[in-house]
Amino acid sequence: MSKRSHRSTDPWLVLPPIELLAVVTMAPPPQIPLAAISDLIVPVHDAAGRIVDWSLSVAALEHHDATSQQWAAATSRYGQWRRAWREHWPIGPITNVRSLLDEVGKIDHHLDRQLDELLDRILVADGADVEVPLDQTAAITAELETVRLALSVDDRFGTGVVDDMPMASRSTGLARAWAPPGEEFVLAATPATAVVIRPDVGMVLLHGGPEFDAFAAVVGVDMRADTVHVTNECGATLRLTQHEARPLGWIVPRSLRWHVRRVPIAAVWALTFDGLRSSLEESRRVGVATIVSGQIAPLI
Repeated sequence: MSKRSHRSTDPWLVLPPIELLAVVTMAPPPQIPLAAISDLIVPVHDAAGRIVDWSLSVAALEHHDATSQQWAAATSRYGQWRRAWREHWPIGPITNVRSLLDEVGKIDHHLDRQLDELLDRILVADGADVEVPLDQTAAITAELETVRLALSVDDRFGTGVVDDMPMASRSTGLARAWAPPGEEFVLAATPATAVVIRPDVGMVLLHGGPEFDAFAAVVGVDMRADTVHVTNECGATLRLTQHEARPLGWIVPRSLRWHVRRVPIAAVWALTFDGLRSSLEESRRVGVATIVSGQIAPLI
């Protein structure tokens, strides 16, 4: 199993790649936490000690050894509460920003290339806040459309996850997507179970660790019962306990049932294009800079 960096407080856990949000602050944040999840959220302070946001604590969820159902309930309630003062648009995992920057650098156009600079700053920040100046929003929006058009003819495929929960609670479009990797990378792992993306194979579940057996080409995950069912493209089914399946629960925390499919590479980056464009348009409308952040995004 290949190595990658993670932000877990436990060295034996690997959390999914940082999920990024484009954020526009609409109102001051509450000064007290939401009572229903007060033990799972922590205040985010600025340099002067003022509360500027609230974060859903990964460490707290790990401490509680939360099941997939508990993760989904906590993240859903947190997301609804936070939207009262901050509007946000998901722009995908930081790994997709890295792969997009590689592709953008190959595209020959005559615009200012402020998009290149922004994507580079996001990677360097590694999840920390990156502000997009208001005077750059129009130029970056124009570059986004130019790059999107150029990449629309790319015939490669990535790996996508589609939420299969009921309509009232499920994600729209792709819940998660990743560009095709040059080598295997780990999405999430515990000492017993790991979820990896392999070139030309897609999602693979490694189970029974530390020796690990590979359950290749995963196409479906159902975590709605005590026994988790994982299916692959050959029609085989792997059964796991909720504890064994924790890394699967971290892939799309708000969902208990989802399937995997190959998606055109343009669809992998669609979330990045749409999220950045929408946030920049809102920034111009309200006169407030967009902030790209990954500090709370892993659980959104």
